[in-house]
Amino acid sequence: MSKALAGVRVIDLTHAYNGPFCTMQLADHGAEVIKVEKPGSGDQTRGWAPFKAGCDDSCYYAFLNRNKKGITLDITKPEGKEIFKQLVTTADVVVENFRYGTMEKLGLGYEELKTINPRIIFASSSGFGQYGPLKERPAYDVIAQAMGGIMSVTGERGGPPVKVGPGLGDNFTGTYLASGIAMALYHREKTGVGNRIDVSMQDVIFSALETTLPFYDTNGVILGREGNVDPATSPYDMYTCKDGYVVCGAASDKLWSLFCKAIGNQGLETDERFTTNELRVINRDQLTDEIHKWSKGITVAEAEAALMGHGVPCGPIYNVEEIVNHPHTKAREMVVEVNHPTIGKMRIQGVTVKLYESPGSVDAPAPLLGQHTEEVLKAEIGLSDEEIRKYKEMNII
Repeated sequence: MSKALAGVRVIDLTHAYNGPFCTMQLADHGAEVIKVEKPGSGDQTRGWAPFKAGCDDSCYYAFLNRNKKGITLDITKPEGKEIFKQLVTTADVVVENFRYGTMEKLGLGYEELKTINPRIIFASSSGFGQYGPLKERPAYDVIAQAMGGIMSVTGERGGPPVKVGPGLGDNFTGTYLASGIAMALYHREKTGVGNRIDVSMQDVIFSALETTLPFYDTNGVILGREGNVDPATSPYDMYTCKDGYVVCGAASDKLWSLFCKAIGNQGLETDERFTTNELRVINRDQLTDEIHKWSKGITVAEAEAALMGHGVPCGPIYNVEEIVNHPHTKAREMVVEVNHPTIGKMRIQGVTVKLYESPGSVDAPAPLLGQHTEEVLKAEIGLSDEEIRKYKEMNII
């Protein structure tokens, strides 16, 4: 069965997280992704933990770069630029996440590349985008989370701003970038014309702030840190049980009625403090106290059973071990095993987007540094053994 992006060739210049996460998704769904790294050092994540005992290859890199081919090429040197341009003539997409202006300074920006391949799709992700006053600022995920606004609303009431644990700025940006590439490929299918894609990490984080802008725009309210609650509805929070915590959302009047039945306190439904969602939000602290009278006397499993028995959305808080070993995770194939040439067998997250007629899959481990250089340069642009030897001696590859 053919994958959705079979036949699409991607030249991947990305490093760190957001760019490689984008191209990983493309590779999972069948694109031929040729990852280009600097000779001798490669992607910075080759030096990032975790490492398996006795092995120098990064498991972080191995997760993000599965299903890709890997070559080394120094695109800062004239000979390397020429080889890169030859590869671009065979490609559909170029993806990069350097600082603003880097590709243009190298003479390899979109305006240059589309002259040699008018159908090329040139996709960039960066901290602050390709235009605007902040465009030249460098960024990592924590900076995007800070300046995109999500840290201002993450954490406990009265506490300091907190970064969301994983790199959501990177993850979301990589996903938006992959989505943009899919849109551009469809546009090219209709028009024959390539495209320029610009995704900013700050834009992405800001777009994920849900109702913070409507609250500010309509009433001048600047939402702050409120722990696990949703500012627009209640009950929607984490509640303490005898042996842990349960989270629950009853974000409609119907669910509120079912919630009251589930906790055995239907009197709350007619309590004048809680008869509407607006009142439940205003009186959230009092409502939480009432709910804790129920939850603190039972276990997480008992709370989950009671709430689910009435169809109220809820759940325990899983750690990674519990998720990995959960039957649902296994049924969804969200943990897959790959056999890396140096790390050995390792488990990584599976393919998130399920396409029923053209499913993606994890078929190959991440490449060793420069693993496919000779194979790609001989097959795709016809370099001879002598040219390969010469470029190696020049440290171009």
